[in-house]
Amino acid sequence: MTSHARTMGDLVSAIMVLDYVRIDSDARAIAGDASLARPLTGDATELNSLLPEKFFEHQDELRREASVLAVAADRMNAIDVAAGYGRLSETCVRCHATYRSGR
Repeated sequence: MTSHARTMGDLVSAIMVLDYVRIDSDARAIAGDASLARPLTGDATELNSLLPEKFFEHQDELRREASVLAVAADRMNAIDVAAGYGRLSETCVRCHATYRSGR
């Protein structure tokens, strides 16, 4: 998830001019960047075991909403792109509100 903030910035500008190719590409990049695996065991040596389940739920939602946005871009549907971007950015804000509260 390290680069999706930059990609979100590019995505906003692509959406404003309805550059469907860039919207699709950026949305797919965001979906692919959300890739921290859920821990397989309760073993404390597994780094991801330090993350709460809610984090993985936000990540799943981010991946899902980014994929929906990519489909809307493929269909060249401006209204669905706008709605999809709204849901995607809402997911980002919810996650950041949960995990960046100390900053």
